[in-house]
Amino acid sequence: MFKVMKRSKYNFTTHDNEGNLILYNFLTGLPSLTKVMKPDVDKFTELFLTDSEIHDTSCEGHAEAVERLLKSGILVANDTNESVLHDAKYYEEVYDSKLTLVILPTGQCNFSCPYCFEAEKPFFRSAMTVDAQNAILKFVQKQIHKHKALEVSWFGGEPLLEPQIIKHLSENFIKICNARFLPYSAEMTTNGFFLDSDMFDMLYKLKVYRYMITVDGFKEQHDKLKFTRNGMGTYDVIMDNLLRIRDSKQYKFANITIRVNMTRSFLDILDDFVCFIDSSFSNDPRFSFLFVTVDNYSKVECSGDDMFADSSELMSRLLDNELYANKFYPEESKIYPLDIEQGCIARLKNSYTVTPDLNVYKCYVHYDMGVNNIGCINLKGDLLLDETIHRRWYLTTKFVQKKMAEVCDDCFYFPACNGGDKVCPVRCLNPTPDLASCPLKNGGHIKLLTETVLYAVNKYPCSTLVL
Repeated sequence: MFKVMKRSKYNFTTHDNEGNLILYNFLTGLPSLTKVMKPDVDKFTELFLTDSEIHDTSCEGHAEAVERLLKSGILVANDTNESVLHDAKYYEEVYDSKLTLVILPTGQCNFSCPYCFEAEKPFFRSAMTVDAQNAILKFVQKQIHKHKALEVSWFGGEPLLEPQIIKHLSENFIKICNARFLPYSAEMTTNGFFLDSDMFDMLYKLKVYRYMITVDGFKEQHDKLKFTRNGMGTYDVIMDNLLRIRDSKQYKFANITIRVNMTRSFLDILDDFVCFIDSSFSNDPRFSFLFVTVDNYSKVECSGDDMFADSSELMSRLLDNELYANKFYPEESKIYPLDIEQGCIARLKNSYTVTPDLNVYKCYVHYDMGVNNIGCINLKGDLLLDETIHRRWYLTTKFVQKKMAEVCDDCFYFPACNGGDKVCPVRCLNPTPDLASCPLKNGGHIKLLTETVLYAVNKYPCSTLVL
């Protein structure tokens, strides 16, 4: 116990329906959840919520409660600079020593999806050469001693157009990590068309366990949006592959996220499709679903108004479906306003996107942004970066803070606010930065925070404080 303490500036308090006091600290996150039972609320308020300074002499007989409040971050020493603690947590995340590589074996794709965000993006489309593959291996060999783990995300184009490149690089990544007793993990974003039994078995042996695969509704809807370059529908092939994986119980580490891109016309089939995925996949914990609205990344002109829809309208309609809300609504989305554990990987210092020509980007979406190309890997495996540009990605807050209101730093919500450290770097690096306005100006957001805290109290471990 410190001689003089104070309440954290990042505290949020509310009451549940029984009159119990609930406390949450946005810097500590979910471990800070604390409940003060109704009979003790007045005494707790007198001890800890009345004066700006809390002296140890006034807390005699309550040492255990004080220690728990200090551990949760709800109380801090009076001379603590919490902004420094906040920055330290931010830098710990940003400077995470895991090496994260998003690798494009090829920029080509066998699909012609009309909403594809890569459609008009200027990056290298051909497959990665053997020399380029060896350069990446040299790069990892040179860099791995600085890192605690290697994580690879296979991307494209469609990465499975070049399975031998994935096999060659993966086998060597695993050898490099094994030689240093370092963890290796891999994931893949794929359209799923080539993910037949032999392909999935090969990838599983190469420790590619996590997948993002898109299914845009039933066959009729999906085949209008996801078709091959010769116009052939793809639903039957992709669904057969997914159902085979579902029925193959030996792939116990597999983790398949099925992304559903919702157009306006998806409203017509929403309820039936949720019933379908429930009957087909809900009993298999290896499968999860991510419903998102289609954005016009490629700025295509589409006939009719059924492709691009208002996201709030679609998501509201989706949440009205009780089956989806109870079974498929992601848990992290339910507590998103409280605890954003991981922002975009582009904000991490040791995260790089490598295209087939060995150019290095921070973001795997905005290839058309000049500041996205931060350097390259040469054939000797040397990482050649423009560190001045690179810093603008992983030190986003330092470049943005002058544009932010001074009151933000002392706001209780700042550690989890999308206008703070979790802001997408692209929003700040655009010629005209798209900085979020203060969400707390909207009274509805305070209500949302209250509802989310009360949900979290019943869902996650919560410390009950007895005085």
